[in-house]
Amino acid sequence: MQKTVDTCCKYCGSDQIESCKQQGELVCRNCGAVLQENNVLEAVQYAENPTGNSTLIGRFVPTGGGGMGSLKYSSSQTLDQLVKRGEQNIQRTACHLNISNELVTKATRIYSLAVQRNFTMGRNNKHVACCCLYTACRRFKAPYLLIDFADVLQVPVKIIGQVFMKLVRMLHLEVPNVDPSIFFERFANELQLKDKVDQIITTGVRLIQAMRRDWLCTGRRPTGLCGAALVVAARIHGVPLNAEAVASVVRISHPTIMKRLSEFRGTSTARLLTSEVDTVDIDKLPANPYPPCMVTKMLAIEKGRRLGSETGSTCSDNARSSEPSGDGSPLGSPKQLVAPGQIDLKLPNELLCSDAPTASDINRIAATIMDAAPQLGWVVPKGSTELVPVQSDSKDTSIAPVQSNADGILSSDDEEDEREFSRMILTPEEKEAKTLLWDEVTKDIMPEVWRRQAERKRKEALGKTVKKRKYCRKSYADYPEAQNAAQSARMALERHAKNFSNRMNQEFLDSILA
Repeated sequence: MQKTVDTCCKYCGSDQIESCKQQGELVCRNCGAVLQENNVLEAVQYAENPTGNSTLIGRFVPTGGGGMGSLKYSSSQTLDQLVKRGEQNIQRTACHLNISNELVTKATRIYSLAVQRNFTMGRNNKHVACCCLYTACRRFKAPYLLIDFADVLQVPVKIIGQVFMKLVRMLHLEVPNVDPSIFFERFANELQLKDKVDQIITTGVRLIQAMRRDWLCTGRRPTGLCGAALVVAARIHGVPLNAEAVASVVRISHPTIMKRLSEFRGTSTARLLTSEVDTVDIDKLPANPYPPCMVTKMLAIEKGRRLGSETGSTCSDNARSSEPSGDGSPLGSPKQLVAPGQIDLKLPNELLCSDAPTASDINRIAATIMDAAPQLGWVVPKGSTELVPVQSDSKDTSIAPVQSNADGILSSDDEEDEREFSRMILTPEEKEAKTLLWDEVTKDIMPEVWRRQAERKRKEALGKTVKKRKYCRKSYADYPEAQNAAQSARMALERHAKNFSNRMNQEFLDSILA
């Protein structure tokens, strides 16, 4: 114990303070209060080992070392080599993709955290390094895709994506969603659009903002949205850009870009003039209240309700009325609804280009054509439902007889379907012949049990009796009561191990249990 004069007790004010270095405590000798405890000693201490040598007490802990649950490396050199190898892989990948040194430094820190949490155990070091670099790019919104890192490593993008997801969950990193607008300038420069690049980039970014407002960016990859915006922006500024060329640059399929264009066609931004795209405030335009997937589902449900409420005869009549007639009737496909005079019937394109038109859509188109019959060069006589061309002697096409004969047409169709189905069903003789042929062809590859079962069924079908083996085992009641232990053991062996009991020395058994 040593006395310290420069310290006073905060309880009694006494200066009689003693220090115990072994326990790391400061104690007041007057009142007994413990002023400090568990003091950390900065002095280096040595201890003598059993061999007589002096060793340093404690251990070296690296600056980025982990806790008690981290991997126990044999030396600090092993940890340094692992971190250094990861830094080299990060630097090598960054050189291939021209990534800045600032992102490389941040990726190295993420890699050090992954090493402390033992994330590199059992995984390819290059994969982990690329995922750390991609995480840094995502956090600071650098225009790099996951497929770019997969191309550098020459591995499937799915493998890198799996490691990336596990890394983010392990380290609890907050990675923002991908903003498609940060990739637009990169893709526009790769297409080499010459002097209109800046104008196309400005328009494309505005289109992507409009897509985000109309729920088109939710749940979709940024490459498809950038490709669709590139096609629209280039055509607005008079650049004939092909969708297939854009698909090869943004690394996505051509049908995906066409799908995004069809979804964008249903927004309010698509109805603007080319001169209004860069001037009108997009935020003031009406936005879609639901995502496209929800709208499609709601339309499918509504379509099912309307179809369910209608009778089968009405559906069949309307379906037949939509087919093109042989006498030149205008009630044909949507492409034939416009007369040679180019008369606008004022029908929406969605109604005319529908792949599966409903009965109400067909009735609406037919009613519009009937109203526009005089303009199309057709005459509708009073009290009749027939369309007669002007200066034409073609036969009348009456709609009423078709409706009256609907039941007969439906019944004939049902009968033809029944005959078609009856031809598909095998007769009993054909079924038996096919079974015999199948058994003969597969007799060499079928298991023995299956062959025995098939043979038994064949004999039963022919009326032959099949003898089954009967397993008869004596019950305990069939055995007499044992007189001694040797007789009891002999009966037990006879019941449970008959073959073994025949080879046993009975005299020796009696001598043991006597």
